Amino acid sequence: MTRFTIPALPCARTTAGKIDRTKPLRPKLVGYYTKGARPNWTRMNEYHAWKDHVREHAPAGLPQPAQGQPVRVDIWCWFADGTHNDPENVRKGIVDALYPKGDKFVFGYHHFPQYDPHNPRVEVEVSL
Repeated sequence: MTRFTIPALPCARTTAGKIDRTKPLRPKLVGYYTKGARPNWTRMNEYHAWKDHVREHAPAGLPQPAQGQPVRVDIWCWFADGTHNDPENVRKGIVDALYPKGDKFVFGYHHFPQYDPHNPRVEVEVSL
């Protein structure tokens, strides 16, 4: 079993889908994003930055999933406040970052949201 922490990513605030540079950055745990019929490029770029951020904080040598050897990824989210992404979508983004070649054999749990305004973060536990 491997445990590690991903601190919140400083993200720009947006107004009507556009970056608002007059407001300070906010710590955010970014959720999964998929490009729909009308892509939100700001949100998509934030999601790609989050996946890079996750990989920067993940230790080397995590187990790789395969048929007959599934990998479990559990997460605990500590959000800054009550305005946040769905923890299930945060977990999906982390799994996508850790296993870019496919997550068919990855399972796990996202625990209920918790709050820490001074240290928003995600605790991740990876095990076979």
